[in-house]
Amino acid sequence: MDLTSLRYFVALARNLHFTKTAQELYISQQNLSQHINKLETHYRTPLFYRKPKLQLTPAGKALYDSCIKILTEEDNISRQMNDIIQNNVGSLSIGASQYRGQYWLPLILPDYLKRWPNINVQVTMERSEKMEQLLVSGDLDFFVGIKHGDDSLLRFIPLMNDKVYMAVTRELMEQCFGEETDTIIAKCSNGTTLKEFKEIPFMRLKSTYRLRMLTDQCFQAVGYKPRQILEVESIDLMISLFPYSLGAFFCTGMRVPSLKTAHPNTYFFPVQLNGKTLLNPLGIVYHKDRFLPRYAQDFIDRLKSFFASFENS
Repeated sequence: MDLTSLRYFVALARNLHFTKTAQELYISQQNLSQHINKLETHYRTPLFYRKPKLQLTPAGKALYDSCIKILTEEDNISRQMNDIIQNNVGSLSIGASQYRGQYWLPLILPDYLKRWPNINVQVTMERSEKMEQLLVSGDLDFFVGIKHGDDSLLRFIPLMNDKVYMAVTRELMEQCFGEETDTIIAKCSNGTTLKEFKEIPFMRLKSTYRLRMLTDQCFQAVGYKPRQILEVESIDLMISLFPYSLGAFFCTGMRVPSLKTAHPNTYFFPVQLNGKTLLNPLGIVYHKDRFLPRYAQDFIDRLKSFFASFENS
């Protein structure tokens, strides 16, 4: 069976939308339909339900799982051949969370692209859970983030343990603690279990986010429910509201330098749990069955060096 038809089928199975898929593949809808019809004729069964909306049939789901394996093997062979002949031509699909990627990508990509000018780098910015799915489906070579699931196909290369901080303005501290403000600041400067901040209002991420889950453990450990005044899906929204002293919020260490510059009248207290600083482990997540050519390994080596210098700074 033609691999092109299989690739088009996989793309349509992911998008479940003919127009979007055709645009993504730079082909006409008619061309896409012809490839799908060819596959359905070959396998003598429908692969998609067309109504009420486009969905995979049981046969389509079975073919999709097989296609992922077939196409992964084909991609691996092509990459290995390129590596052997040192062709230095190819593509690299990497993932990163929005805020972390905006920080480290500009510091790594320019020199990398000078070294590998014939590599087409594709960057996807999503949450780690979504990027794990993209790894399994073959849409990413690797991503920098947090490994959430226990999928045995995925591997994790540690980069750094990103400390968790509570950020709060001086104004909000004085509103809540009055004359005790400086005493509490001095007490918590090297770390807090959050027991001192029962009166502070918080802006928080929704419960599905790892940072929220980690800090929930801290509140449970000290035995109180935080005064939550805002719950959002974007930490950037909380940062934009932060100058108004509506509430404190939690962030990781990678954000702290830029936040200190933008908001000098702010305190960042390391959060502690069970006598230890709360850490968010950050690393490179990749698929164990996906071949990573020399140009991908070079990018990974650059990531290791960058994060080692960042953590030690």
